[in-house]
Amino acid sequence: MAGLLRPFACAALLVAATVTGAHAETRVLTWTIEGTPRRAIVTAPDQSQDGGAPLLFVFHGAGDTADAFAAVGFERAWPEAIVVYMDGLGRRPGTGGAFQTADPGPTNRDLRFFDTALADLRTRYRIDDRRVAATGFSNGAKFAYLLWATRPGTLAAIAPVAGMLAPALELRTPLPILHIGGREDHQNEFTEQLASVEMAKRVNGAKAPEACGAGCTRWTGASGAPVVLAVHPGGHIWPDDAVPRIVGFLKSQRRPEGKRS
Repeated sequence: MAGLLRPFACAALLVAATVTGAHAETRVLTWTIEGTPRRAIVTAPDQSQDGGAPLLFVFHGAGDTADAFAAVGFERAWPEAIVVYMDGLGRRPGTGGAFQTADPGPTNRDLRFFDTALADLRTRYRIDDRRVAATGFSNGAKFAYLLWATRPGTLAAIAPVAGMLAPALELRTPLPILHIGGREDHQNEFTEQLASVEMAKRVNGAKAPEACGAGCTRWTGASGAPVVLAVHPGGHIWPDDAVPRIVGFLKSQRRPEGKRS
């Protein structure tokens, strides 16, 4: 496993916008990391009751933005969770952004972004550290796999859609995963996605498969970390049922006690 990064010092945290409802607050938070502003849209439930909330990081696809991808509505499907739509950096204004998915080292700007955001969110909200998860589409799914490779002690699970682990990287620590992919995906070739699922099965010690619905297969091995593969007949898309399927999976996942990075 690659060495873990400590959160980088950030300049003043800016609240760019705040919208408050009866049960949730949505705000845009900005961190300046090594001179570059980074932003995320954060929706948090009312925390007047005792206990920490699950924390879900969401990563959009290349060329997209957090503002646009937030339309998928994880906060509506999982109102008990703190949902964080991370915004990737664009090559030039107006082009949307992307995440660095192949560099596991300390210079990766998006691992720094993740570490900084997580550290600050822990000071702002009561978070259940056993229920920190990541999901994403395409480029964002690849980044979720990178987080498994580099931050497995931080996460309870990942749920990538239409993405895969970068070829030079390896998974070494068991972690629950739900992978959603389309048989006709030729942008991120489905066969390459399946190779990442096979690696996940090896690392998690997967045994005999079990059906878990139409197009869905589940493996559970000695590690106790399940591998769930949900296959649809389409191409490089975010399926209509992705959000409820992901939320249903993540709700049941918790990182073991005493394991935190």
